[in-house]
Formats: sequence, structure tokens, C-alpha cells
Amino acid sequence: MDVPLETVAELFKILSDPTRLRIVKELTLDCESVSTIVARTGFSQPLVSHHLRVLRENGLARAERRGAFTYY
Repeated sequence: MDVPLETVAELFKILSDPTRLRIVKELTLDCESVSTIVARTGFSQPLVSHHLRVLRENGLARAERRGAFTYY
């Protein structure tokens, strides 16, 4: 499968942010709540939510709503 270099470059650009990369490291196949990811990373909730949104919008994370909470 030939992936355009622009697509690969965009993926690396998204993952080049140290905060975002740390959040990706904490994501697992088990759904984790945003508050769990916040606790594991030590980052603020707004910062984690921002980076999770970027990851989700670029297909690198998947969100699932459970009541008032979102799991990634």
C-alpha cells in the first residue's frame, strides 16, 4: 500500500508534540476515562481534552460516550 508522503508527514507532525505523544502512550485497548488519563499523565483536564480532540479528529484515538463521561 502506497501512502502519500504528505499523509505520513501529517501523522508525524501530529505525534511530534510531547504532550500528545505522552497521552497516546497512556491510551490502551481498554477504554479509559479522561480523568484517568489526566491522573496518569499529570496534565490538566483542559490540556488532555484538547490533545485528545486533535488525536480523535485525525483518527488516532476513538471516543465513546458513557453518560456524562467520555472514554478513549
